[in-house]
Parts: sequence; C-alpha cells; structure tokens
Amino acid sequence: MPLKQAILITAYKDFPQLERLTSEFDERFNIYIHIDKKSSLTSIERNVFLRNGNIKYLGQDYRVNWGGLNHLRAYLQLVQVALKNLDNQYFHLITGQDFPIQSNSYFDRYLDGKQDHMSAFTMPAAGWKNGGMDRLKYYQFYDLFNARKSTLWISRFRRLQINLGFKRKIPAYLGQLYGGNTYWSLSRSTLKYVVDFTKKNPRFFNRFRHTFCAEEIYFQTIIMNSTYRENVITDDLRYMDWKSGRGGFPAFLDPTDFEEIINSNKLFVRKLDMNANSLFEMLSSHRKNNP
Repeated sequence: MPLKQAILITAYKDFPQLERLTSEFDERFNIYIHIDKKSSLTSIERNVFLRNGNIKYLGQDYRVNWGGLNHLRAYLQLVQVALKNLDNQYFHLITGQDFPIQSNSYFDRYLDGKQDHMSAFTMPAAGWKNGGMDRLKYYQFYDLFNARKSTLWISRFRRLQINLGFKRKIPAYLGQLYGGNTYWSLSRSTLKYVVDFTKKNPRFFNRFRHTFCAEEIYFQTIIMNSTYRENVITDDLRYMDWKSGRGGFPAFLDPTDFEEIINSNKLFVRKLDMNANSLFEMLSSHRKNNP
C-alpha cells in the first residue's frame, strides 16, 4: 500500500464548508473527523461525508466546550484512530474552518517524516497573559460551563481563588512547560511517542483537568521534553492573522488576503467562512494550477 498522510479535523458547525474542505484531498490522504457531540449532525449529513472514500472516521465522542479538556481528548482520539492505519506516516491537525494552500502533490515532501512542524515556546511566555501560568495555577471550569455563551461563572470561580490566595501546585513531573498554537503537522514516530507517553503517565494527563486550553500546552510539553525535540521546526505552517481582529482572533480572511497567503509558504490557512467570501475558490484554483 502507498504511504499516506492523515488529515485530522475537529468541527462543530458549517457542515457544507467541512464537506467542501474534505473534497480538496485526493487518494493520498486519509481523513479523520471529530464533530462536537453538542452539534446536530443528521443522518443525511453523515451519509454525505461518508460518500467520500477518503474519510475513514467520523465520530462524535466528546462534548467540546471552548477552552475545556475535551478538546484535547478529541485530538488524542483522532490521533489514536489514525495511528492504527500503518500507511499513515504524517499527520496534520486542522479545523473545519481551515483550508489547504499548497497542492496535494506538494504535501508529498513531508512523507519522509524527518521533520515536525509545531509552534513551541517555553513558559512563562511573553505573549500570553501572566505568561500562561494562570491556565494551570487555578481551577478553570470550561468543561462545566459553555464559554461561548457566558464566562460569568468561570470568571467568578477564578476570581474567588485569586482573592483567597489559592494556587494549584504545578508538579515537577510536568517538566519544563511549553506552549504554542494548537495546530501542527507531525510525524508518525513523534505522535506515537505522545500516545505512548500518555498511556504510561496517566497523572500527567490528569493534571490538565480543569485547566484552560490544555491542547496549547500538552503536545508541546511532551515533545519538547523528549529527544523528539531535535526534529521540531517551530513553524506550524499555518497562515493566521492575529492582528486585524476581523470577526475574531485569529481573523476571518477574505480575498484581499489572497496574495499574502499564497506567498507565505504555509501549508494551511485559517480561518475562513465559505458563506462570506470567494477565497475558497481562489485557493482551490491556486492549488490546481500550482502542482
């Protein structure tokens, strides 16, 4: 069997956009999707996805609240399922609001599995509020409350801990903490190490309960405290606009960003709204015309 690359996708809405995204990848890719358990996925929509033979897994295993640990659980689930297929040699984690920039044949150069692409920096981190340490020092109840609707009770519980002078201990077994952007492109050997480490060190995973955005620390900390750090290039190969704030952080992109995107030498762009602009078709055409 030919070697393949795995596309791991998390999504919770805009299923026509997700179907459009998955259609961009040819037979060189296997696709694994986790959809938020809170989302309503009809049998018709499910069948639309499964008509695409590249989609090997479509699960709704976890109720995912923004900032909560179930986001990390969903990632680990996708990784473990994709690793079962020995043909998968390289793995790209994206969302349903992302899109590939480069052609499918361009991706072939990553099949040698010699480099890992991941944003990673030591913590405390200058770019994160309080160095990002509050994420771990205080109980963060994002799994209990949906922050997309309200952060009132999450903020109240955090403020109560601060007022009482309470801080959770950050144990030495976590090692040097590292943070970074959530999405990465990693080799089979590196991801297998992360999965094996997680199984052998349950207390390591459990310490991330009731933290904030554990997925922005977990993979980075495990990998950068191992010999696999030697393979890491700290460029996640994602084009994102964190400055303009058009519709959020990162910003929603539109056709005015096209030239900068295609000249960025990145693999993926995020984030996009198919209903709002024609950037989808511009990027799709670019991929086809630049093999």
